[in-house]
Amino acid sequence: MRMRRQAKPGARPKAGLPLLRSVLLAGSASLTLAFGTPAPAAATPISQLEKTEGYVPFYWDAADGKVLIEVPAFDEDILYYVSAATNPGSVQAGFDRGVIYTAVIHFERSGDQVIVNQINTDYRALDGSEALKQNVKDSFPTSVLAVLPVVSDSGGRVVVDGTPLFMRDAGYVTRRLKRSGQGDFKFDPAKSAFYPKRMKAFPENTEIETVASFTSAAPGVAVSEVMPAPDIFTIRVHHSFLKAPTGYQPRAADPRIGVGGVEFKDFSRPIDESPVTEWVRRWRLEKKDPTAAMSEPVEPIVYYFDPAMPDPLRKAMKEGLLWWNKAFAKAGFINAIEARDAPADMDPMDIRYAYVLWIQRDQRGFSSSGAFIDPRTGEVLGSKTHMDAYRVRTVANYYDAYSGALPEDGGGITVVDPSLLLSQEAFDSMPKGQRDMSLLRQAVLSAHELGHTLGFGHNWNANMNDRSSVMEYPVPRVRVKDGKLDLSEAFMTSIGDYDSFMVRYAYTPFAEGQEEAGLDAVIAEMRSQGVMFTLGSDPRYAWYVDGLNPAEELRNMGAVRDVALASYGPGMLKKGEPYGAMRDLRLWMIYLHEQYAIEYGLRYIGGQFQNIVVKGKETGLPPTEFIPAEEQREILGLLLDVLEPGHLAMPESLLAQLAPSPGENNEDMSDDAVFDQLRAARILAAQVLEPLFDGDRASRMIALAVRQPDTLTFPEMVDAVLANSWKVNPSGSAQDRALLRVVQNVAMLSMMKLGADEDTAADARYYVLDQLGRLAEDLNSRTSSDPLTSAFYRESARQIERYLEDPEAPERIMPVWGKEPRSRFPAPPGPPL
Repeated sequence: MRMRRQAKPGARPKAGLPLLRSVLLAGSASLTLAFGTPAPAAATPISQLEKTEGYVPFYWDAADGKVLIEVPAFDEDILYYVSAATNPGSVQAGFDRGVIYTAVIHFERSGDQVIVNQINTDYRALDGSEALKQNVKDSFPTSVLAVLPVVSDSGGRVVVDGTPLFMRDAGYVTRRLKRSGQGDFKFDPAKSAFYPKRMKAFPENTEIETVASFTSAAPGVAVSEVMPAPDIFTIRVHHSFLKAPTGYQPRAADPRIGVGGVEFKDFSRPIDESPVTEWVRRWRLEKKDPTAAMSEPVEPIVYYFDPAMPDPLRKAMKEGLLWWNKAFAKAGFINAIEARDAPADMDPMDIRYAYVLWIQRDQRGFSSSGAFIDPRTGEVLGSKTHMDAYRVRTVANYYDAYSGALPEDGGGITVVDPSLLLSQEAFDSMPKGQRDMSLLRQAVLSAHELGHTLGFGHNWNANMNDRSSVMEYPVPRVRVKDGKLDLSEAFMTSIGDYDSFMVRYAYTPFAEGQEEAGLDAVIAEMRSQGVMFTLGSDPRYAWYVDGLNPAEELRNMGAVRDVALASYGPGMLKKGEPYGAMRDLRLWMIYLHEQYAIEYGLRYIGGQFQNIVVKGKETGLPPTEFIPAEEQREILGLLLDVLEPGHLAMPESLLAQLAPSPGENNEDMSDDAVFDQLRAARILAAQVLEPLFDGDRASRMIALAVRQPDTLTFPEMVDAVLANSWKVNPSGSAQDRALLRVVQNVAMLSMMKLGADEDTAADARYYVLDQLGRLAEDLNSRTSSDPLTSAFYRESARQIERYLEDPEAPERIMPVWGKEPRSRFPAPPGPPL
């Protein structure tokens, strides 16, 4: 919002213009207007406004719709946070309810104005002379968030009109919506106002809330579906001022363990060292008895759970949070964490609380965590965790999808606390196994998301240590046992070994001078036990997998898929549910059951193990390691098994029941009236083949083959794909031949895309182009008694020949590649869990 700067007292108005200023003084009861303009109603004097005392005292001027604030201090650090107080409703909006902007601000006086200046904390000088510290400050920009007119300066108290700070796009919502592809919005001050019900102040924090409206003539489809008016997007935005804490001791981060950090450049470090400095994020946790090996904390970390959560789910989530106390005990703390139900009158946006929010969206989305971090030190001061209310249905859907292949006991799922089964009527009506699985998964999810607020990052290596961390994405552990699916170990029931190491690293108190050695000892013990944590670029770092290695995961997921798909049918439907519902998310959960095992396996093809090694801290661990050639060949063979027509096919007994959903009924026949199993097969085939021909992967394979004898080479990989697609003799049923053509087409287009990628290593491009040329020659001589196959051969040859005339010209492949309607039956958006 652009605010007109208030004229200085005594300034002469520009000729021919109406009045541009009004002067509001403490105790004033009138306005002076130029040119004899009739005076509007007098602004309410400050002396007649109700003052709310607190850290930043404020006055609510209801008559003028303004908030006046009393500056608590000039030229001193103040922590300022902007949060979304209500949820945007759409998964695609790009942000959630909770903290969305964090800043350190200074109030700076400039005549009859006060500047709100955001301090740049990314560049500092922690040590050295005052001249050096000032030099660094002067070397990088700050950001002025607002300029506030002074309305009273009496008795050493400066009161300013805070409206320009609050009536703006303070959380950069417009930018977030645009980045998410939801259109160009603008903040609309005419449709925005203060929300006094949520404005309050306390000794160390002040909370101001607004109703903020954003307008767009062409909003994105996702947000427009949740907006009641077609062009107005309104949420409440919360502003928090917090007195900057003192006395906290930062702790150095270490790349070998996934404790999240605050990073900045410290230009006081020696010139032969990098200025990059990182400190861990953590709460201030201190022992009541510093001399005791085990002690209760001075102040526990207390989380408050949203009363909107259904009772059984809230119980499960509180249980999952308290799992962390087991890890904190290894750091020397007794009952470091508490889980409480939030009182009905508690303000969820109040910065003082670690609040677990129950987030409703129009469809399934992610749960996530946001914390109020002191950007200067990394100290966690509060948090807002967003637990997605919709996605719990996904776990229930998994159970439905598995149900036809489960034993009579529903899978024998283990729950950590039998009291979690004492649930409300809605949960009592669910099958016991489904209810248990949903509740246990919510416990794991709670431990995961609240682990982020404790300062911990993801660990997608945890599967390699048999569930060593809740900070991996939780995927159901399902196995085939006696021809049925076994869910007896569906999810973790406690914190893992890696989680304990993270807590010990971040929170263990050390004697003065002993911290660096103590932290190194924690990591050394972790490494000695073989507990894994690697870079995200390491192929072992993979999400939504449970097997110890890709080969094991591919075999297991393939076996589970075969059993589940053979059993998928109307038995999974609830009474009154239409048969058309069998085409929903649950079908894709089964048909694409291997998708994350496939991603895991692909990471090994042309990959390299990459260990995080710090000089002088350990010995015997190489920074990089070759992936054994035979392991890569085994994985490639399992990936190509996915392309077998028998694996891609759906049984006719199932296809005959996949009627359209009545919810999609309309007068003009939908293109999806008949379920197209060939398009479904294309999606699965593309999950294997398109990434195999990724340009970066191809370049890595060329480079690694020069260094590693007998590795899986790029030509060997291409030849294996051709052997399992274009060199397969079409035989069997019409469905088998059609599915083979699907695989062949995806392989050809994937090769074309790589051949057109100028950034791919020349050796890889040329080999693919040569193989395509050879394929075209071969296809021109092929014949088939099947007219579809014969036509497919001839047209594929023509496409390749046209393409080879100029592979880098997009029009040679884009009409085929870009317009392929894979989205008709796409994989469900976003990971399933």
